Amino acid sequence: MKTTTPPRITRHIQQLIEKVVPGGDPVYLTVQPEAGAVVNECFPNVEAKIARASGRMLCGWQIWEWPHVMVEAEFHAVWVSPEGQLVEITPKPHGEATILFVPDARRTYTGTAVDNVRLPVRDDLLVRHFIKASEAIVQVMNRGERASQYGQVSVPVHEIEPLMMAQSFLGHSISSGLRDHDPCLCGSGGKYKRCHGRSFDLVFGQ
Repeated sequence: MKTTTPPRITRHIQQLIEKVVPGGDPVYLTVQPEAGAVVNECFPNVEAKIARASGRMLCGWQIWEWPHVMVEAEFHAVWVSPEGQLVEITPKPHGEATILFVPDARRTYTGTAVDNVRLPVRDDLLVRHFIKASEAIVQVMNRGERASQYGQVSVPVHEIEPLMMAQSFLGHSISSGLRDHDPCLCGSGGKYKRCHGRSFDLVFGQ
């Protein structure tokens, strides 16, 4: 699976924006990585920048797209310069040169994890199950005291491993171009929705 910055604002992205920030005003920002900034660590990156150069943090949502599969909003922060310019200082995992950012004035960073918001772009059980698996993983990772822990979090293997395996199986199935009516990736010969789809329905629900 590889999500990336959407090249344009489609109907599905508009629906996602409306879900996370009703009436939100998305903006494309050029990625200008700050020296020493860490991939996927926008909040400490912005806090460090503020300590060096003043300005402030603006929270919102970075929009990602897995083409033809799903769109995803990630809780995110950018630096606002003393002159009021929005600057994306956090480097991207795949070297994206721009981001699509939706400011959310209602939110601030409190140190606790906020799950991504995901919407499928096609009616397919594999995609719905992948989203459910992703949500379940975040719930386990942030159960109880883990919610306030930052960085590497220790999670019992029996809690997380089945979910990670399910997510990997589903992601590989989708990346291979399979749909829910195609033969299951496990090799049983049965359609996914009548094979692993049924067992995942019991785990994740519809």
